[in-house]
Amino acid sequence: MAKNSESIDKGGVAEEALREYFKGLGSFVLRGVPVKEGSEAVTDIDLWVYTRSSPLSRHVTIVDIKNKKRGKAFERAIWLKGLQAAVGADDAVVATQGARDSAFKFASRLQIKVLSSGVFDAIVKRYSTEGQRLSLEDIEGQWRKVTLGPSNVATLMETARLEVSKGIDFATLNHWVDDAVRLLKEARDRERPMIGPITRAFYYCCALVAIAADYLGREHVLSDHDARKKHFRSGMIFGQNDDAAAKRYLDFAESVATEFLDQSGAAAAQIRSGFERAASELPVEGLVEFFSRANSGLELFKAAQALEEAAFDKACERPSELKSIEAKVVIGLLSDYGGVRRSEVLGGSEVPRKQKVDDSVPQGSLPI
Repeated sequence: MAKNSESIDKGGVAEEALREYFKGLGSFVLRGVPVKEGSEAVTDIDLWVYTRSSPLSRHVTIVDIKNKKRGKAFERAIWLKGLQAAVGADDAVVATQGARDSAFKFASRLQIKVLSSGVFDAIVKRYSTEGQRLSLEDIEGQWRKVTLGPSNVATLMETARLEVSKGIDFATLNHWVDDAVRLLKEARDRERPMIGPITRAFYYCCALVAIAADYLGREHVLSDHDARKKHFRSGMIFGQNDDAAAKRYLDFAESVATEFLDQSGAAAAQIRSGFERAASELPVEGLVEFFSRANSGLELFKAAQALEEAAFDKACERPSELKSIEAKVVIGLLSDYGGVRRSEVLGGSEVPRKQKVDDSVPQGSLPI
């Protein structure tokens, strides 16, 4: 973290230090995750910590940080317990300078962990030094200066982080895939070489895609390859991993067309064939195949860590210069999905393409 950053306050310094601490424990960490209900801004999650302790286990912890002597640990524990329930986190931690011994007992009754003042101060002192990483404030300052449609990159990235607090599902994964492809094309066209703020945002979205795919594959770790493939294909095409639900919607559309539009059944047949054609033309097969591999979870987790690190590195590297093979695989697959030639992004070190795909169509999910 840059100690001399003018845009970061005392609280931000502590958040960056604790982010680095949890990263050192092997976790994937996001900072500044907004929480909203409708159009109302509720709060922010200081740190969202994703831990992959084994092939069968995924654990999400939220951390509330107050770098103040009067940290109000009792009030924060009560507040954080509610936030934990709202966002569906597995665990919650209060980190404050002002934690007294009595706060530990109270938080324990709420099943909330409290980081002791001594440990908190030691972590902030240890990690609040000049390093190779820019702070979130530094990066967001860059992103706000880059227009993207009617808004800017910072707004797009805030919206991407917002999805984390709502819970990761296939609709979230599909939106992040679309965001990543959009940013890839913008970076390719507007940043030469690809080492600017748009490239950083692209890396960040790639990291989110990788984490989402690892998380969504957790329930099928012990399933065979065909089951995993069906799980991801259904989720990425229909926005949910329930083929039966998609079939019900399609059957309903056919029955309505037959009853009110064309009793011969021709309209219903046209609906089904058009639907199947649209589904088959979604260029998701490369992503589905990789996400379905037996060992893809660990590779995705490593890729997410490397890509998040690349997004905040002081010296932003081109995609071709990234040292992580896993990160390059994810970038290559998203390039394929977006109809972007890998050589334009990864240059001579491109990861071999497994499958040719056509120009992309927005992923999202089929409107059913």
